[in-house]
Amino acid sequence: MAANPSTEPCRYCTATPAIWLSSSAGVTELAHSRVFLVRDQTHPGRCVVLLKRHARELFELAPDELAAFMAEVARVAQVVHRVSGCDKLNYAVYGDLSPHLHVHIVPKWLGGVAWGEPFVLKPAEGVFLAPEAFDQMLLNLKRGIEVN
Repeated sequence: MAANPSTEPCRYCTATPAIWLSSSAGVTELAHSRVFLVRDQTHPGRCVVLLKRHARELFELAPDELAAFMAEVARVAQVVHRVSGCDKLNYAVYGDLSPHLHVHIVPKWLGGVAWGEPFVLKPAEGVFLAPEAFDQMLLNLKRGIEVN
């Protein structure tokens, strides 16, 4: 039987920067969220927008906090769209295994990987960019979000 997520410590609240860096890289910090670029770039530009404080569900946020958090998600999405040149963005809010409010922003291309289907959170064979290309994507997103 799986552990009860309500009694387990939140891995997002307790993670050290080294743990974060194994699966993603920090892009920037906004008023209500932190933005991370996922290292697996099967969907080039895929980011996660993580609420700074601990909450599990959108309805746990006060209306003004919800509006501010979702405005930040939209701000990041606009930059991901511009930087990636994708045809469509998908948004995913799961939390089954990591019960801390976060939104995956997933660029998709017509006829590309998982078009018309949900994206695979952890594909068997991910796409990992050369360090220079990953760093350039990180920089492009950071600049875009900070200017936007």
